[in-house]
Amino acid sequence: MPETTSLSVEQFRCGLRCRKLCVYKIARLCVFLFCATFAVAKSWRVSDFNDNISVHENGSADVRERIALTFVGEWHGIHRFIPIEYPGPHGTNYTLFLNVTAVTDGNGGKLKYESSISKGFRDLKIYIPDAANASRNVEIDYTVRNGVRFFEDHDEFYWNVTGNDWPVPIDRASAQVSFPESAAGSLRAQAFTGVYGSAERGASAEVRGSEVSFETNNPLPMRGGMTIDVFIPKGILQEPGGFTRFLWFVGSNPIVFLPFWTLAVMFTLWWYKGRDPDPGISVAPMYEPPAGMTPAEAGALLEDKVHPRDITCTLVDLAVRGFVKIEEVDDKGIVFHHKDYIFHLLKPMAQWGTLAPFESVMLTNVFLGGEVTQLSSLKNRFYTAIPPIRQDIMSRLRQKGMYLLDPDSANAYNIGGIAVTVAPFLALQFWLNKPVFNSVGLLILCGIISAIIWWLFARQMSAKTLQGGRTRIAVLGFQEFMNRVDGDRIKRMPPDTFEKFLPYAMALGVEHHWAQAFAGIVQNAPNWYVSPNGGTGFNPIFFSNSMHSMATDMHQVFVSAPRSSSSGSGWSGGGGGFSGGGFGGGGGSAF
Repeated sequence: MPETTSLSVEQFRCGLRCRKLCVYKIARLCVFLFCATFAVAKSWRVSDFNDNISVHENGSADVRERIALTFVGEWHGIHRFIPIEYPGPHGTNYTLFLNVTAVTDGNGGKLKYESSISKGFRDLKIYIPDAANASRNVEIDYTVRNGVRFFEDHDEFYWNVTGNDWPVPIDRASAQVSFPESAAGSLRAQAFTGVYGSAERGASAEVRGSEVSFETNNPLPMRGGMTIDVFIPKGILQEPGGFTRFLWFVGSNPIVFLPFWTLAVMFTLWWYKGRDPDPGISVAPMYEPPAGMTPAEAGALLEDKVHPRDITCTLVDLAVRGFVKIEEVDDKGIVFHHKDYIFHLLKPMAQWGTLAPFESVMLTNVFLGGEVTQLSSLKNRFYTAIPPIRQDIMSRLRQKGMYLLDPDSANAYNIGGIAVTVAPFLALQFWLNKPVFNSVGLLILCGIISAIIWWLFARQMSAKTLQGGRTRIAVLGFQEFMNRVDGDRIKRMPPDTFEKFLPYAMALGVEHHWAQAFAGIVQNAPNWYVSPNGGTGFNPIFFSNSMHSMATDMHQVFVSAPRSSSSGSGWSGGGGGFSGGGFGGGGGSAF
């Protein structure tokens, strides 16, 4: 009997433990399902987006934006991003002068909002009370001084109504645009819908006298928008005069400093923070690069910044080290042909342990699609990797103790110098109401002189350590050697010297001199490079030219990024245009 009792107790304990385990697992499952349900339930969308725009004779416009929102779950408001910075003609900047006059709930009730400018956008952070499982309206009133584009044979109101950066669909979008009465019977209109760059005409455009109405035919997808384009004959709107255009240019490209105060501020900063210590040695030919310095780091240390060639030469260096094979191809057409390059990844990620962080970032972004990548396929894609690559290169130099004041920190001092330079004159203008900025001629003259003074000091502001200064001298010595190397010394160097140091020559901008020195000595192409002609008749000079050409193509592809422009007409060439073009646009988000 005691044995039976003991067995029963043990069985009871075991069963109890099993039940506890089951309850724990069920509880975890319930929590997971609850969280998943909550996540799915929390959402929002734009149910209606309407612009009511009045374009005046002087080209300014009043915009009333009414956004109907449907919230599921608890939300606090939205961000409305409106772009105000655009590329202007001849590489200048074009600022859209936009002034927000009111933000309401559509019934006259004011909504609290915060306005800021970030990355070329006016960011309106709008707080919406009781935005939980409800439909709410947001009405934004703003004026635009320079939203009309003027051409030789016509004027144009080219406006991105919704923007193409909304992370949710837009059920319906519409716009009503009114012009001066004299425009009646002479307007033409078109509209474009879809994601950025789409030429789809999924919206109606109706002209009634001096008013034009637009409305989408179908809901807009996530990141989809509606852009309207109205052709206006000459003589209806008053084209801004030269002085007005000049003021717009100055407002878009502010260069307003006083030269003597700029000199005093920047000299003081340089004297105390930006002077390099005396390295105690002079430049002498060096037959190898400084130990532990990659081509990109050597080039960046020399100029205190990451030059585009420092990035492009990194891929060549990785090829020399056996990570990549480069194949040049010639795509021949009926009339034209162009070169392209195919990159083959030779070592998997598991063997990248010896790479610097920026080298890993480059390989990762080049070979996102697999182990074989065509250079042309990186267009409008690789540009996102450029900032981290630049940051990693400069970070490596800081970690190696090359800087007392590194270029990034020096930039902070340079920006501080700008603030200290401008602050007294802003105080005179806005606090004491002195006409500091009223003399346009003096403004231009002082701005140019001050900008030159600031630039001269800013480029010398970073300060190296003693080690950094001596390493820089060593890099200059290696550059001197590559510029003046003679055939006798080359013959005494290892056979792979040409390709081994070619990435350094590219980073230092002396690849042509380096190649000329090896002409007639190096007979075989590197095994990491495949030529379109099969490698016959290898010539270092031609090969160097090919590498330079590839570096140029790589730079153009690497930095290419999609961006809308303020120049060009949606009516040029038979009414061409696209969704996302023109002024206005942007997008939004919820928080």
